[in-house]
Amino acid sequence: MPEGHTLHRLAKLHQRRLAGGVVRVSSPQGKFAAGAAQVDGQLLTRAEAWGKHLLHHYDSGLVVHVHLGLYGKFYDSELPMGEPVGQVRMRMLGAPDGQPGFGTDLRGPTACEVLLPPEVSALTDRLGPDPLRRGADPERAWARMHRSQRPIGALLMDQKVVAGVSV
Repeated sequence: MPEGHTLHRLAKLHQRRLAGGVVRVSSPQGKFAAGAAQVDGQLLTRAEAWGKHLLHHYDSGLVVHVHLGLYGKFYDSELPMGEPVGQVRMRMLGAPDGQPGFGTDLRGPTACEVLLPPEVSALTDRLGPDPLRRGADPERAWARMHRSQRPIGALLMDQKVVAGVSV
């Protein structure tokens, strides 16, 4: 299962290679076709990670939420990309600010969905602080640990206590 640092690496890559430009989004597999249609052709304003969740923010206010789960993975490529291989849930293509074209295929995620800002807030509110995010509040995690009778290992893996950690 990908750890939080993997999602932060992906968010930085997507921020650098896709954000600031219009992206083409499709769902070759078809399971994300309606969501892809909602954000296709929009400006990707930023990509960020929160624990094990990747969030792509668009200028319309819509956010694509990806949780890789056990089997999800992004496969990156320079453009042009070949035909999709396997069950590609989401394909993103872009070339912001005159950069060489970049694309990525997402296969096997637990979640790939379009969220509205209140839904993003609900998602992040139920997660504990992410130690890799600027401004994370370690006191919040400490307070939950201090009140609990559960073993420290179980608390560290609980995403409501600390987001992004697992074994």
